[in-house]
Amino acid sequence: MNVQPRFEFRVWGVELDDPAARLRSNADRGETVTSSEIYLVASGADDTNTKLRAGVLDIKVLSTVERRCERWAPWIKAGFPLAAVKLTEILPRLGVPDASLERDSYLLSEFLAEIVDPHPELRSVDVSKHRRKYAIGGCLAEYADVAFDGVPLETVAVESADLDALVATIRLLGIEREENVSYPRAIKMALG
Repeated sequence: MNVQPRFEFRVWGVELDDPAARLRSNADRGETVTSSEIYLVASGADDTNTKLRAGVLDIKVLSTVERRCERWAPWIKAGFPLAAVKLTEILPRLGVPDASLERDSYLLSEFLAEIVDPHPELRSVDVSKHRRKYAIGGCLAEYADVAFDGVPLETVAVESADLDALVATIRLLGIEREENVSYPRAIKMALG
């Protein structure tokens, strides 16, 4: 995988009118994207961001935090069906070190029903997103309406491989005093 790790800063709320307005007035608007995904949340880990989108398991890991910005690095992208031998490498990252795998490979539905759903430390969460993408200050940004298992929230996020550009853009949007909360943490906060 040839994707560069990047720093991210994300804020959440029920109404984020002010930062959304600053984003619209200072940024170049890109595309609008609507998607449905499944996030896998491990109760004991906030350093792994795991989602299932379009039949692909996508995992990013938190590598460092600098100046309150989280640097996430791609760890794996793998399509289903997934071989059991590959799952033995992936599952410990999800907090499942000793899974009993009875199949040679798993379809997405089998993975969720037989591995994720029965595990007490894992939760699958249906996530719908309506994102508006922007370019601002050398960074990528978005404003999104999101729902976690039907619970609605809004988010504004900025990301870049350039930490200085990211910090400057966070200030421009007026969110520098807000808490930076990743998707896994936001899901846990919203759903308990």
